[in-house]
Amino acid sequence: MQYDTIRLETPGDYRSVENLVRESFWNVYRPGCSEHYVIHVLRNDPAFVRELDFVMEKDGRLIGQNMFMRTIIEADDGRTVPVLTMGPICIAPELKRHGYGKALLDYSLTQAAAMGFGAVLFEGNIGF
Repeated sequence: MQYDTIRLETPGDYRSVENLVRESFWNVYRPGCSEHYVIHVLRNDPAFVRELDFVMEKDGRLIGQNMFMRTIIEADDGRTVPVLTMGPICIAPELKRHGYGKALLDYSLTQAAAMGFGAVLFEGNIGF
């Protein structure tokens, strides 16, 4: 498994990333998908963490993406604990199950930890 780079997403990537996400999630959980639209909307949410919005490239094309949102856990004792929610994360369909997703996940979590985040909540299909 080889890839060129993992880098921050730029506004110029938005359309390509949304197309990649649509291809990756098409008919996975239900007919069609909505994850590409979710990403489109989340980028404008104040909880969106631009510093943890990554894309992966291989041979000059986008093959993966991952993003995070700030959120909180309301503890039983009244505390609020700041955490991150991750996802969606995707890899181009033809490259799934080759280690690219794990590489992107590991990189993303390392960057989140370096920013001081101590916990990440995962959403999605645990089988992936």
